[in-house]
Amino acid sequence: MRIAGPALSMFMCSCLDCQRATGTGHSTAVLVPLGALSITGEIKSFGSPSDSGAVFTRHFCPGCGNPLFGASSRAPDVRMVSVGFFAGHNDWYAPNQLIFARSHRQWDMIADELPWHETYREKRIS
Repeated sequence: MRIAGPALSMFMCSCLDCQRATGTGHSTAVLVPLGALSITGEIKSFGSPSDSGAVFTRHFCPGCGNPLFGASSRAPDVRMVSVGFFAGHNDWYAPNQLIFARSHRQWDMIADELPWHETYREKRIS
């Protein structure tokens, strides 16, 4: 997988779907335009209704099971890439918000200076 160009947003998500998928209190994601993402090789996907009411599809490598990116029916022109994909090379990550704070768990430590949004941030992707 390769990403070309700047990220639209870097955020954390505390929705229940992300908690289940990561096994922790939140996911860390980079939002990129669909055209900025290029994939070589086979991918598999699994879609399901999310807490937001959208269908969220997770794409993964069928050989090793590593998550590659996610796509929401709410925003078909963008992809959410897990920061964990860049493990060991992700010092550039600087989250700018927490979304779905309504399901945040107190034991999950999130920086106080980040803006917290109960669901999605209104009227903007970033």
